[in-house]
Formats: sequence, C-alpha cells, structure tokens
Amino acid sequence: MYVYAGIDEAGYGPMYGPLTIGCAVLTLPDRPHDAKPPMMWDMLSSAVCERLRGRRGRLAINDSKKLTTKAAGIKHLEAGLLAFMRVGQLGIPSDIGAWLDHIGERRHRSDGKDGLAALPWYCAADESPWQKLPSANTRDELLIAGGMLERACNEAGVCFNGYAVKVIYEDHFNQRVEKTHSKASVSFTAVAQHLVAIMQQYGQHHPHVAVDRQSGRTRYRDLLAQVFEGAIIDVLGENNKTSAYRIGAGKQTMTISFMVEAEQRHMPVALASMAAKYTRELLMRRFNTYFAQIAPDVAPTAGYGTDANRWRDEILLSLKHAEIDHARLRRLA
Repeated sequence: MYVYAGIDEAGYGPMYGPLTIGCAVLTLPDRPHDAKPPMMWDMLSSAVCERLRGRRGRLAINDSKKLTTKAAGIKHLEAGLLAFMRVGQLGIPSDIGAWLDHIGERRHRSDGKDGLAALPWYCAADESPWQKLPSANTRDELLIAGGMLERACNEAGVCFNGYAVKVIYEDHFNQRVEKTHSKASVSFTAVAQHLVAIMQQYGQHHPHVAVDRQSGRTRYRDLLAQVFEGAIIDVLGENNKTSAYRIGAGKQTMTISFMVEAEQRHMPVALASMAAKYTRELLMRRFNTYFAQIAPDVAPTAGYGTDANRWRDEILLSLKHAEIDHARLRRLA
C-alpha cells in the first residue's frame, strides 16, 4: 500500500476566527517506496479537474482560495470534499457537529462536556443548533458527484482514508502566541501533530507527506528532530522551493516534503487546503450568526484586513452592552 498524505492551513492571517490546519490521506496500489507520488489529477481525470472553468461536470480539486467564489461561496469546496467521503465509505455528515466529529475537533473538556461552551459564538445550544449539512449542495448532487468520483477511484485503485483538521480557536491561539511569540510556531505545532498521527498509523507503509510551506523557512531538520525524538532524519534536499526529509524510527519510516505551492502538485495537499477552509468557513458562519443577534445592523465579516477593522469599529459598542470582552475575539498578530 502506498500512502500519500497532504497538509495545509487556512486562516493564518485574519484578525477573527480560528486557524485551521487540514490533513488528507489517500492510498494507492503498491508502488516502490522511493517512487515519486503520481499526478492524481491525471489518474482521476474523468471525475476531477484543477479549474472551475471548463470542468464539464467534474469536481474541481485545488487550493481552496481558487475554489471559493463570491457567487458560489463554499459550494465547490463542499462538493469535492464530501464526494471523497463517499469514496471512503464515510457518508455525508448530517450537520456541522458531525463534520467536527469526523475531523477530530469537538474540543471536549475533561468532564466530557463541549469545550466550545467557553466560546458561545461557536458552541451549539438549544437556541442555536448545529447547522445542517450539506449547506451549499443537495444530497442528490453529492450522491451523483460521489458516484462519478467513486468509479474513477475504483478504476485507478485509489482509496480515501479521511480528513483531519486541527482547529486553533481564538483563546488557544492567543495563549500559544503569547507563549512562543510566533504565529509560525503555533501553526507548525499543528502540522507536527498531523505528522505524528500519520507516522503512528501508517509508518510501516512508508507514507509520503507533502506540506505546503507556510513561511520562508527552508530548513526543518531540527524541528523534525524535536517532534520525532530519537529518530534518524536524513536530509534529501533543501532549497528555496522544496525541503525534503526521510524519517526512520525502527520499522516506521516516512518521507516529508515542505514545498511552495504544494497544493498545485499534490492532490492530498489540495484536499487538506479545502478541508481547512471548509471548516473555517462553517465556523465563521456560526460566528457571524451569533453576533448578528447582538448587532443586527453590522454586516458580517470574514475576519481579514480592512473589513475586520470595519467590523470591530462597528460592533465595539454592542459588545460592551452584551458584556463581551473584545479581547476574547481578536487574535494576536
């Protein structure tokens, strides 16, 4: 079994909302462990493509920023993500809570209760239940798309093993930034958690993991040595575009590549990007729905740049009246 995984993030730069780091895992028919990962868009070309334009009914799989449009919203993200869940026999999640369960991010406290209670703008409650899914497609549309993708995957021998998304909410994000003084460190910690999970589950199959590079860093050996303590780490190459490593720990091995624009070369990275963005978008919908009840005249925000400043300026007085500390909402730069 050839294990092919990808990791990417969404929400690294905004003032509001969570940082999400996604992971997707595919498996393919046996290939030599030292073989380069295949171009999955070519293998599945009857069902998937890279661009929205000219897709002719196929599913667009790419960097989430290229698939999210003002007109369609998250429709294309959702279609591609949930179609792959059919390939993995995982079913379509019934609501946002079920999606969070699938990606492993329902943030439970030690007493078993939903830890999101500390962040009521996300937390499900009787007056604000989890929104139903799918949100931008019909189930019939997804069944048709999933069937098309399933046939292509079966012909190519491709299996889908699921998504995982690390959601770093505002409170934890700020705590970690205050401790490390680095957003990049906060993000890499989540990447490392994904890498450890992949090694633990698939290490005997020598997985190949592609990670979208999130900063100008080109050397990762020392960071990986801290994550995989005692492992043998070979540097396969380090340059301005790609930094690659082979990690060995007993019978478990893994090849990791950190690269610029990885989502354009590796379908698992594109799927990870889509899963991270989809998760953030679903949570931002809850965020905006919650604050629309407090300040109905304030337009929603995606949390970025000048629009985030606009939202802050317009809602500050309403937050004060509702006794909500703005510092609980705003992420540290």
